[in-house]
Amino acid sequence: MEIYDLHNHLLPSIDDGPDDMEETLEIVKISSNQGVKFILATPHKKDVNELHSINHIRDLADKTNELASARGYEAKIKLGMENHLDTALVGDIQNGCALTMNEGKYILVEMPWEDIEIDVVSILTDIQDIGLTPVIAHPERMKMFINNYEFLHELVDQGALMQLTASSLYGKFGKEIEVFSHEILSDGLCHIIASDTHMARGQREPDLIKGFEFASKIVGPEDAFKLVSDNPRELLNINDI
Repeated sequence: MEIYDLHNHLLPSIDDGPDDMEETLEIVKISSNQGVKFILATPHKKDVNELHSINHIRDLADKTNELASARGYEAKIKLGMENHLDTALVGDIQNGCALTMNEGKYILVEMPWEDIEIDVVSILTDIQDIGLTPVIAHPERMKMFINNYEFLHELVDQGALMQLTASSLYGKFGKEIEVFSHEILSDGLCHIIASDTHMARGQREPDLIKGFEFASKIVGPEDAFKLVSDNPRELLNINDI
């Protein structure tokens, strides 16, 4: 079974992911053993632009692929970004500081964690107006959706896609988030499941296959497979698979 992980912080020394390349390669190894064919590296936009550069993460992704291939790991790295939604996001996309998924028409967007005065719908609409489809990262963990489930419905109706985190489905973020993630999944509002990996072992380890297994218990294996394989494959903008 080939699966695709579209939210992963495996690049070393960029954000709150691994500190060194050895742990990065261990993440690639573990993911490969789970059947992951492509991993989308999604470092935080803020960290990349304030502390590093786009060219630096491109070089890191290339280096990771080179070293992983030399060790015989099957998973390949493509580049994206976890883009925090703010008033500057559309401009950052247009000037190349905010990356889409593998240079395609989908973009991973993280909603604001705190209640702030920002017109979320307007910004997401502006993103769609430039030809992109926003993919909302881990909505099950965001207060704006926990407190207002209808708002999540509204964004899906307006064309946004939703990405659940695998470990939310089996309780790593607590019971409330586990229950909410099951509700989103059961209601057909999840479009992809991803790992949101930050480390090789521990709380934020690669677990996409485990997420698939838990999703299968909720919606059945056929629908769960679409969320880890068919749908993310389409979003990934890959022509040679």
